[in-house]
Order: sequence, then C-alpha cells, then structure tokens
Amino acid sequence: MQKNFSIDDLVNDLTPVKPMNINKGLALPAVIVVAFIALFVSQLGLRSDLAAGIPAPITLMRGGVLLLLGFATARAVVHMAQPSVGKGNQGWVWAVGAALLFPISALIVAISTMSADMPVTVNTGWYCFKMCLAASSATAIPMVLWLRKGAPTSLERAGWLTGLAAGGLGAFAYSFHCPFTSVMDISVWYTAAIGTSAVVGRLVVPHLIRW
Repeated sequence: MQKNFSIDDLVNDLTPVKPMNINKGLALPAVIVVAFIALFVSQLGLRSDLAAGIPAPITLMRGGVLLLLGFATARAVVHMAQPSVGKGNQGWVWAVGAALLFPISALIVAISTMSADMPVTVNTGWYCFKMCLAASSATAIPMVLWLRKGAPTSLERAGWLTGLAAGGLGAFAYSFHCPFTSVMDISVWYTAAIGTSAVVGRLVVPHLIRW
C-alpha cells in the first residue's frame, strides 16, 4: 500500500451516479414491441378473429403466455444490470415453465394419438419463424445496451435471459398476425424461434456486455 494512501482522497474523487430506473429499462423494449405489432398488422394484416373482435381461445392463451414469458425474463434482464444481495428475481423461471406447456402438450397429444392428422405447416411456419426472429433481434438491442450500462455478474445467464426475453416479446408481436390455430404448429415454430433466440443470446450477448 502506498504511504500517501488517504481515505479522504478517495472520497473526494467519488462522483454521484444516477440510479438506473427499472421502468426505463423496460420502456424501450415495450415501445419496439408495439412498433412491430403496428408494422405486422399494417403490412400483413390482423388475425381474422381479432379483427372481428372475437378472439379464439388459442389466440388468447398463446398471446398471454408469450407476453408473460417476454415480460418476466425482460424484467430479470433489467434487474441483472444492478446486482444486489438478498433480492431474488426468479419469477422468470415460472414464466418459462408456463411457456413449456405448449410444446409439452403437443408432444403428449402426438404420442397419444400417433396420428398423421397433425401436420406441421412448413411454408407458413418458416415465415413465422423468420418474422419472430426479426422482431426479437430488434427487441434485444435496448436490453443489451441496458446491460452495458450496468454491471451484470453472470454474463452467461444474462445472455440466456436476453435471448428468451427478446424471443418471447418478438413472438408476441408477430402473434397478432399469425394465422396458426393448431397447437402443433404453435409449439413447433414458436418454440423454435424462442429457442433459437435464446441460444443466439447465450453465444453473443456475453461478449457485448463484458466489463
């Protein structure tokens, strides 16, 4: 330790830091999601049941699960920029569990029926996959920038959660147009899009937020 070391000097060098507002961290991803909803609806059209004001039950369930997944994981991402002791943000775990009900249900039905009457729509599905990823990529940007402003301690988890949050919110935005009513189609293509987003987040995000 240097002989001239002084606590007073350290104190004098301190500068106030403006606290990070959690609501601001969630606001920009929300704005981007709304913008993509407007884009998809204006360019591709609103689902017929939503346009008629009579949403199908599968539409409500799908949208609710995607919004829950996206919001819960995005909130966890925003909190990770401000690591603290004694504060748990594990609500995203339950959201992921809820989201898994779709692929698990589809798998159970497929196994129990062993029927060829549950096809997967390939062409429309690939389009859904690409549109969800496009919206997810844009939604991830403000979350990555937010993490760069903070000091996340678990970079790998931050990557996973950023990808999940972006995937869930991007899929939610596209769901306002998505014509799928089949649990099998929803489970395959939405799970693929969100899973891909999560893997990309895990591989890319840690390198962008390392301090």
